[in-house]
Amino acid sequence: MMSDQDFKYVELPDGRKIAYRELGMEAEKAKRSLLVLHGLGSSRLAAIPGVSEDLLKEFQVRLIAIDRPGYGRSDHQLNQTPQSIAMDLGSIADKLDLGEKIWLLGFSGGGSCCWAAARYIPHRIAGIAMWAPMGNYFWKGISEQERKAMLATLSVPRTFMSLPRIIPLPILRLYVRFVIVPRAGHKWVKRCQTKLSPPDREHLQQSAASDLMLRDNLESLTFNKGSGMANDLKLCSSYWGFEVEEVAAVFKGPIHIWQGDDDSLIPLSMQQWIQRRIPNIVNLHVLPGEGHLSWFCFNPKGHRRVLVTLFNDSDSSGD
Repeated sequence: MMSDQDFKYVELPDGRKIAYRELGMEAEKAKRSLLVLHGLGSSRLAAIPGVSEDLLKEFQVRLIAIDRPGYGRSDHQLNQTPQSIAMDLGSIADKLDLGEKIWLLGFSGGGSCCWAAARYIPHRIAGIAMWAPMGNYFWKGISEQERKAMLATLSVPRTFMSLPRIIPLPILRLYVRFVIVPRAGHKWVKRCQTKLSPPDREHLQQSAASDLMLRDNLESLTFNKGSGMANDLKLCSSYWGFEVEEVAAVFKGPIHIWQGDDDSLIPLSMQQWIQRRIPNIVNLHVLPGEGHLSWFCFNPKGHRRVLVTLFNDSDSSGD
């Protein structure tokens, strides 16, 4: 069984080091490379939570789960932008010999990285799966009324979106370091068990789910003191510099989005808005009665369904 400490580093062109863990097929035998991008307050430990090695090998997948910059054991990036995120992903693919084209899976905040990659390095991306992904509330096509309606469904305070927008990043980093990081671990899990939607609260009663969240969150925030989270908070409250229509102009898909309709962290209405704007490349899979975590974690049937859909593998089936 792989230990939490079983990870390696890949060095980027500017000298920064990115920590990663590897699952599934060995590099020389893999048919596909899947780069997994975790969400806010998470780390490489999550990967695809509870995924079976046998399933990955069945699909001949080499899975690489990284600590995004400033999370876990990865070096932080002071001036992170959507374009720099995409360039990092391209460099990681090159350094790890993932192939000319790679597949991406972004969970929650990791979705912003997928959108950035589709916009800035579309020629390197074979296809994208996103689970309850972060969108950009400041895309110009979103009306003020639509934005307010999206935010009204969330369980996080409105200040969670508004304050990072006006606070300078150095101050935001201090806030995360001294206010949020001390709440990592047991306090983080406890809050999720009481504040998330009912399907997620029920999911977190499972010891496997709560234990992974505990280890994952501590790994995420301890070593860099929340630097990556501060960058994410700034990113989710700022305009990304491109529209979804610009993505569709350069990336021809596929993009598959899975979203629960009882998610209190990411609104289904955001994904519905995206699909209306770029229906030719976005396939939205609505999950009735599911939350932000419940369908995606420790769900073998769900994991199979995602891989079948993403890879369009006619030799496998599942629901």
